Amino acid sequence: MPKPKTVSAYFNGLEPHQSAIAIALEDVIKKQWPHLTVKLAWGFPCWSGNERVFSIIAHADRCNLQLWQGARLADDYFDRIEGTGKALRHVKVYSADQINDELIDIMDRAVALDTTAPQRVR
Repeated sequence: MPKPKTVSAYFNGLEPHQSAIAIALEDVIKKQWPHLTVKLAWGFPCWSGNERVFSIIAHADRCNLQLWQGARLADDYFDRIEGTGKALRHVKVYSADQINDELIDIMDRAVALDTTAPQRVR
């Protein structure tokens, strides 16, 4: 399958279970933070404010919500935010039901960090 050239093409190319998760995440982002812009970066949808905030990456059994400043939030959500990168971390989302108040709080804090202390993405 060729790399998608648009965000819509990325979502349209997903398997149904991946698509349900990705679209539910996208809907939350659009509703809660309509000022964020979205474009493909590294072949995945990425939402930005001052810098990149979120990405959605589909895997066989889930979607990862990538948090570009996730390392700064990881200690407060050690049971939810995973990864070992200097800045980038992720939350594994296996179903749309896992998009709950805690995940929205994590996302809200990521947006707040981008507003108050944006980190340049290389």
